[in-house]
Amino acid sequence: MKKLFLTFAILATALVATTQKATAQFSLGIHGSYFAPDAKDAKGLYGGGLQAKVFVTEQFAVGVGVKSIQEEFKGTGYEFTNTIIPVTGMLEYYLTTGVVRPYIGAEAGVFTSKVKGNVLGVSSESSSSKFGAAPKFGIAIPIGNLGIFAEGTYNFIFDNKNGNDNGSPTNADFSTSSKFFMVNAGLTFGFGGK
Repeated sequence: MKKLFLTFAILATALVATTQKATAQFSLGIHGSYFAPDAKDAKGLYGGGLQAKVFVTEQFAVGVGVKSIQEEFKGTGYEFTNTIIPVTGMLEYYLTTGVVRPYIGAEAGVFTSKVKGNVLGVSSESSSSKFGAAPKFGIAIPIGNLGIFAEGTYNFIFDNKNGNDNGSPTNADFSTSSKFFMVNAGLTFGFGGK
């Protein structure tokens, strides 16, 4: 049912996007993701995400995004999968207004980690949330109200000061963090002209 709803939502979004004016004030994006984990012996797996942005000016956008990425640890007698789900706010500054639009920006928010594991037939599961941030750079190529983009982010997930599993900017221990590079590439759909 979820796949049917998602397929319908994407098709409806694409249909509406192709009938709007060329200069978008609001955009939705869908993308694939891959990241290089910093944990020893971890293998990054492909993921994806969604984003929504409002262009405050032609060169400045604010928005929100959610991603889901995974890393996997395997060895003799053990297997672990860590699913990382960042839910972030974002700021982007577009360096040009032409056909090819390079941009810089930043994201910050809550990074939830869900670890599922199996050691010698014994299963375990845990989750935690921590504050994280990511500077980013990218390139966008608008084609009418459709567009393609690719970006790189360098993510920092900060430990919590008090050992609590719930993270926030006021509970972040900025002296320790997990760090990883992520690449996102996908499509954007624009709505509403200026």
